[in-house]
Amino acid sequence: MITIDKISLGSYQGQEVYQYTLQNSIGFKVSVLNLGGIITQIIVKDKHDMPKNVVLGYKDFETYIGNGAYAGAIVGRTSGRIANATFQIDGETYHLDKNNGENSLHGGVAGLTHQLFQVETLADGITLRYHSPDGEGGYPAAVDFEVTYKITEANALAITYTATADARTYINLTHHNYFNLAGDSAVNGDEQLLQIDADKVCELKDGLIPTGKFIDVTHTAFDLRQPKLLKEGIAEGHPQFAITRAYDHPFVLNPHSGLSQKPQVVLHSPHSGITMKAYTTQPVAVIYTGNYLDDVPVFDAFSDEKEKSTANTRYAGVAIELQDYPDGINQPAFGTKIVEKGTVYKQESIYKFFNN
Repeated sequence: MITIDKISLGSYQGQEVYQYTLQNSIGFKVSVLNLGGIITQIIVKDKHDMPKNVVLGYKDFETYIGNGAYAGAIVGRTSGRIANATFQIDGETYHLDKNNGENSLHGGVAGLTHQLFQVETLADGITLRYHSPDGEGGYPAAVDFEVTYKITEANALAITYTATADARTYINLTHHNYFNLAGDSAVNGDEQLLQIDADKVCELKDGLIPTGKFIDVTHTAFDLRQPKLLKEGIAEGHPQFAITRAYDHPFVLNPHSGLSQKPQVVLHSPHSGITMKAYTTQPVAVIYTGNYLDDVPVFDAFSDEKEKSTANTRYAGVAIELQDYPDGINQPAFGTKIVEKGTVYKQESIYKFFNN
C-alpha cells in the first residue's frame, strides 16, 4: 500500500511550501516539494537493508531558492542551454532570460524550478500543476503544465510530464536529481558505475552549446555502453573536457519502442549495492557529473550528521537529465519539433531501484 504524508515547511512569496512524502510498504520513499517539484530525498535500502538517501539535497527549502545546482527540481519550460537566449517560431524571434552568459539556461529566471505548483493527491502519488502565462521568461504561448510522480511496491518512481499550449511553442522538460547511490557522503559520486545505451554524444562548443555534430563514442571516454567507473572515465579524459571539465554531454539514446523492457541508463554503487535502472520516452540523457558542485551551497549529509565541510566535493553526484536535445529548436540536425496549439506534449521517465 502506498501512503502519502504532507507537511508544511513554511512560506515563500506568500504561499505555503509543502513536502509530500510517498512511501511503499517496504520502506521505499520519495519526498517532493510543491516548490519546483523538487525531490528532496529518495530513500532506498542498501545491501545491508539500511535506508539510504540516494539524491543530493537540503533540509531547508530556502537553500534551493536561487541555487544554481537545480538540485532535484523540475526543469522547464526548456532544459539545457539555448544559444544567445533566442529562437524563432513562424519567423518571429523570441528573447529569453540570459542567465548563463549570453545564453538561457534551464528555463531562465522564471523557469518551472522557481514556481509553486498546485498539488492533487492520487492513490499512488501526486500531480503538480502550474499555469505559465504567455510571455513568461520570454516564451510564447500560455501553457498548462502537469507533472505526476508515482511510486510502486517494486521500488519504482515514474515521472510523467504533460503540457498543453494555446499557441505554437517550444517545450523540453526534464528532472535534475543528482544521484549518489552510495547514500553516504564519505563515498564520492564518481565512485559509481554508469552504463548508457548510446552510440554517440552531441559535440559541444564554448558555452556548452551543441554544434549540431555528433561524436562516435567508440574508443573514447564517452563509451559507456558497458559499465564504467565515472572517476576512470573522467581520468581518461577527452578534448571536450577542456570545455566541460568532465561529463556534461547529451548522450543520444539508441532507439527504443516507448518504455522498453531494456533500460537506457544503469547506475550502480559498489559501496551500497544499490542499482538504478532508468527508462524513458525521451531521446537524450544529459549526463552531468557535478563538475561545479564545489561552487554551490554545501549539501546536507545523506545518512548521518557529519560536520559539513566548507565546500562540496567535486563530482559529488551525477545528474541524469532525461530530455530532448538541448538547443534543439536552433539545431536542424536534431529534428526537434515544436509543440502545436492544443496538442498534448507528453514524456515519461521511470527509475527503478534494486539492492544486491
